[in-house]
Amino acid sequence: MTTPDPALALVLACSQFTRLSTRRADVGVASVPWRITSTLQRRGEMRLSEIAAHEQVSRPTATTAIQRLEAEGIVSRRRDPQDARSSLVDLTPYGLTRLTAWRESLTASVAELLADIPEEDRTTLEEAAGILRRIIDTSEGTSPRA
Repeated sequence: MTTPDPALALVLACSQFTRLSTRRADVGVASVPWRITSTLQRRGEMRLSEIAAHEQVSRPTATTAIQRLEAEGIVSRRRDPQDARSSLVDLTPYGLTRLTAWRESLTASVAELLADIPEEDRTTLEEAAGILRRIIDTSEGTSPRA
């Protein structure tokens, strides 16, 4: 087996680590609704079409996820004042509470995975996470919501 390109190796490792840590956290929620919730927390109110494009899912998939999240009180929708045919979706205070609890569970899962690695490796991973966050923020043209 050939060694993958370093960029591909990074993408694959990040993806596999995300799936592993999410499985171990056992939060009982599909990833799309929580990705959407995280995106709303970071970016603020968005149109459904923007959510679908940002999360790289079909509009029907985004619609189903938003309907579920809305039924659970995690997001709310309001008419878009710029386009009466569209609605804007935002995270509710309850949704932020749920997102925080999900992240705490995920943090505990990752902490278990990292427990036995040397401190130097943990420091390297923290630095890498910071670099990736800057790349994401720059590429998306966003900064985290206050």
